[in-house]
Amino acid sequence: MRGLLDQWQQACKRKEQDTAKERNCTPKKSRLVFTDLQRRTLLAIFKENKRPSKEMQLTISQQLGLELSTVSNFFMNARRRSLDKWTDEGGSPGGHSSASSTCTKA
Repeated sequence: MRGLLDQWQQACKRKEQDTAKERNCTPKKSRLVFTDLQRRTLLAIFKENKRPSKEMQLTISQQLGLELSTVSNFFMNARRRSLDKWTDEGGSPGGHSSASSTCTKA
């Protein structure tokens, strides 16, 4: 039993060392910052269409010089942020606040 435990601990240590080496070798990817034109265009499209098709996202990415995944992530994050904004204000997606839709007994 003890020998099996030692083998397991050594395997775990090797795995930790291997992953640490891998992390140190790859440089960190720099954060993309949208230009004003890219940001304004993406926000204008988002106001018109919260869920553009993949084909439309591909066209947007080509027009703005961005990767498809970047455009896709923008719309996903924008939808999430618009929901976060809604919950901060205490409203609901239908435009009704939660306080006005509750019933109270007299």
